[in-house]
Amino acid sequence: MRIDELLPRPSAAEPLEIPAELLDSVNRHQANLAALIANMKAAGIRDDMVEASVRTLVDSYASELSVAIRAFMKGSSDA
Repeated sequence: MRIDELLPRPSAAEPLEIPAELLDSVNRHQANLAALIANMKAAGIRDDMVEASVRTLVDSYASELSVAIRAFMKGSSDA
C-alpha cells in the first residue's frame, strides 16, 4: 500500500511505500476516521464541518506517518 492510496486521501500525499510494520496502524486510523465520520453525521453535524474536521485529522496523520516512514527507511538502510 502506498500513502497516496489511503482513503480519504491526504491532500499532500507523497508516493511513499508504507512498510508492512505500519499497515495495522494505517488500517486502524482509517477505521477510526470512518467511525468518526459516521458519528458526526449521525449527530447532525453539517457536511462541510465533517469534511473540514476529517481533512485536518487526515493531513496531520499523513504528516506523522511520513515522518515515521522516513525514520523507518533510514533505520532499514543503516542495518
